[in-house]
Amino acid sequence: MHEVTAEEQQRLERLLRKHRKRLLAYPNVHSVDVGLEFSDGRPTGRLALRVHVTEKVAEAALSRAHRVPDELDGVPVDVIQFNPRPQQNRNQRHDPVMGGVQIMNTSRTGVGTLGMIVLGRGNLEPLGLSNHHVMVRTPAVASDLISQPGTPAAADILGTVAAWNKALDCAVCRLGARAWTFEIFGVGPASGTSSARIGMKVMKSGLSSGVTWGIIDGVASADFTVVPDTSVPSIGEMSLPGDSGSVWLELATNRVVGLHFAGESPTDPNERAKAKRIQAVLDKLDVMVFTGAAIGSAWIGGSCRVTARTRPLARCFLAVIYPSGRRSSAKGLGAKVADGNGWVEWTWRIGTHTKRAGAGTGAPLGRPLTAVLTLDGVGSQLQQVLEGTTRTD
Repeated sequence: MHEVTAEEQQRLERLLRKHRKRLLAYPNVHSVDVGLEFSDGRPTGRLALRVHVTEKVAEAALSRAHRVPDELDGVPVDVIQFNPRPQQNRNQRHDPVMGGVQIMNTSRTGVGTLGMIVLGRGNLEPLGLSNHHVMVRTPAVASDLISQPGTPAAADILGTVAAWNKALDCAVCRLGARAWTFEIFGVGPASGTSSARIGMKVMKSGLSSGVTWGIIDGVASADFTVVPDTSVPSIGEMSLPGDSGSVWLELATNRVVGLHFAGESPTDPNERAKAKRIQAVLDKLDVMVFTGAAIGSAWIGGSCRVTARTRPLARCFLAVIYPSGRRSSAKGLGAKVADGNGWVEWTWRIGTHTKRAGAGTGAPLGRPLTAVLTLDGVGSQLQQVLEGTTRTD
């Protein structure tokens, strides 16, 4: 690797200015620059115009219009997978908003942790999950504003408190216009949920203590306790004030097992933390943990929605089978291509005829419809019970 001359670099920079808008217009591209060309992770020694993407996609999977040219004006164009993440503190503003960062109710003092982003079970609305004692004041006011990182400035507002339960010390807030991600600071996205088991190794990402590790040492009907995992070198307290609202995840799978709500005092030598069982929290707030695909409520005479995430620009397909065995021909279903970030969504209307619910076909009422989903060649199924009444004419 040699240092280029000023003339070489200036020539490439002029060429980049000429083609910058064109290169940035390709899907999945977040930045462009000039620099060394790479092949199999090693520099080739050639200089190139470089296109940075969040995820590389095989050329065969791209349409001709979506393929970045091999060269421009005789200079190679190199596509580099690079997903930069600003090195931020948890108490700073985060765009997109993610789990493990600081939040507060602007009508009270004290901060806590945004545990993670969840989805409403009915409308698939993204919501921020934390503790009741972090998000909700006494008496509870639904119009209270939740801020990230914690200033009353309009630009920092996430949204209003949406639902809460004091007994389970849980609450969710809307996210308004702020960008968001399912990522949790320092640990990645959750992969689902799991039931707390004695001896299970867990970790959490909290505002004050950061990422810490523990072992579940006791369980009850609605909560469980965690003690430090002595096999992991300690860098401080397992939990501290401000960690409230963070989620405990199973270390082996990254599945959520609980919502952290309490710890011992900093002077207590017997360190222990408490968390609410996650399934009880999700059921009470009527929300879900996203695991790659989700289906909302299915109302007869209304509409239903499926949202999923896969490889950027992947070919996807959705078919819907009603309880009667009839395949839906509604507009909005069928083939789609995921966007540049991998998101794909279908919304369709459900008619009111009884055969959709299985009436007159021998199929019992209350059976779910089945959404047969194919994402980038991988098939799966989602089910949702039909709600509402039908007509017979």
